[in-house]
Amino acid sequence: MRRGAAALVACAALAMGANSHASEAKVKGRPNIVVIQSDDQVLSQFARSVMPRTERLLLRHGTRFSDYIATTAQCCPSRASLLTGQYPHNHGVRSNADGYEALIHKSNVLPVWLQRSGYRTMHVGKFLTTRGLRVAPGWSEWYTVLGPAAHYYGYKFSVNGHLRHYGHRRKDNITHVLGSDAARLVNTYAPRRRPFYLQLDERAPHVGLQNDPFGPCDHAPIPEPRDESRFTTKGLPRPVSFDEADLSDKPRFLSALPKLKGAAERQLGKHWGCAVASLAGLDRNVAKVYRAVKRAGELTRTVFMFISDNGVFFGEHRIRSGKVLPYEEALHLPLVIRMPKRYRHGAKRVAKVEGAVGNIDLAPTILNLAHARPCSRHGHCRTMDGRSLMPLLTRSGAWPRDRGLLTEYRVADAGRYATCEFTGIRTSDNIYVVHSRVVNPGTSKCIPADERERYDLKRDPFELNNLCFGGSPANCPADAEQLNLQRRLSRLQNCAGIAGRDYHVNGRPFCE
Repeated sequence: MRRGAAALVACAALAMGANSHASEAKVKGRPNIVVIQSDDQVLSQFARSVMPRTERLLLRHGTRFSDYIATTAQCCPSRASLLTGQYPHNHGVRSNADGYEALIHKSNVLPVWLQRSGYRTMHVGKFLTTRGLRVAPGWSEWYTVLGPAAHYYGYKFSVNGHLRHYGHRRKDNITHVLGSDAARLVNTYAPRRRPFYLQLDERAPHVGLQNDPFGPCDHAPIPEPRDESRFTTKGLPRPVSFDEADLSDKPRFLSALPKLKGAAERQLGKHWGCAVASLAGLDRNVAKVYRAVKRAGELTRTVFMFISDNGVFFGEHRIRSGKVLPYEEALHLPLVIRMPKRYRHGAKRVAKVEGAVGNIDLAPTILNLAHARPCSRHGHCRTMDGRSLMPLLTRSGAWPRDRGLLTEYRVADAGRYATCEFTGIRTSDNIYVVHSRVVNPGTSKCIPADERERYDLKRDPFELNNLCFGGSPANCPADAEQLNLQRRLSRLQNCAGIAGRDYHVNGRPFCE
């Protein structure tokens, strides 16, 4: 049996836990749920100075998760984990090269589960990169950008399977279009007896692949024209990891990276300035959707979630662009949940949660709120690897102490990154990663390797000191923590489900 197929078990194998049963007794009706996902937004860009409306409307009245990560720091794997509640080794999408076609059991995903339980499901924006005109399973409304190219103008749109073209007028900027469409759908379908699930997948602040017709952001994130004046190259952060002075501690495939020079720094400054300017429009979109919900009288019946799919590098560790590599800049992301009191079972709002959580936890949380199950109409259920965040939001249950989350990536052949395959365990205190295939610089092909990284995130939050010096396994510390991390990683890289909630999947270990 295929590994991904083995992750499906009978519906009886799932029990969402005592909290979900208690909520059914205590809450009349189910919430509308709005998920707004930015594209390539780093944690430091989620700030009041950049997104004041989001801070005022969501964060000030919601819960901030200070230790939230994407289990794979790349668009397609991250978004597939949102749709399934699973790690990539179970849902099948381990890199962007896999794309939507690699997703296992496409008709057994979050929108299908919600639709079956009575929700109107609405998608607006970017989907997994290779999805075409046809509506993906489970979506009642499908307003989706076509093609993998990161265009802010001159793009194609599928509106419930019908093709729509956008050109290069000021109002065609994709951020403006997505926000308007999302608000319009809320205006149309709220208030109704049937609850709605809206997933607004923004393009910003992903780098653009075309010229900016109205400002300075060619081949960068392109702001709405009204925000071009916000562009400045003076705000590029320079943490101690920026243009890292000494890379001798890093694995060999990274240690030879050259120092950043003037042109590289200028390009990074431009990318940063354009990204921040593009987030102004995204911030307005949050307010547009929020106001539409409020006008419909649904604010006390709507849960909002704000996330980013992954981070990117702006010169940290001399990495000039891109993501994937399992450093904090790519992994550690914003997550805010604004939940009305009625869905917290009357509990006082928790302003901040510090426990380790990941994108695999979003689908279980949404299902918990919706009183739904991860099961297709044919009676098959997906065994999710994540946990519902409701115990953290309501202070109503335990959370695993020192929880370890898996980070993983695999590409069949060499792409733009120097690593081809790795697995790692990331806790609140440590990250330990094993690179098992890397790129041969002479042939640009992937070759077997054994290069390792371990960082103490409390003492070394900028990851300047690889405790497995030079990437050599022989240089890893011979301490109890190293043995603990190795043992847990060996389980996580093949794990499925949660102990006490799920049955074992073919005898495989449970996730943490």
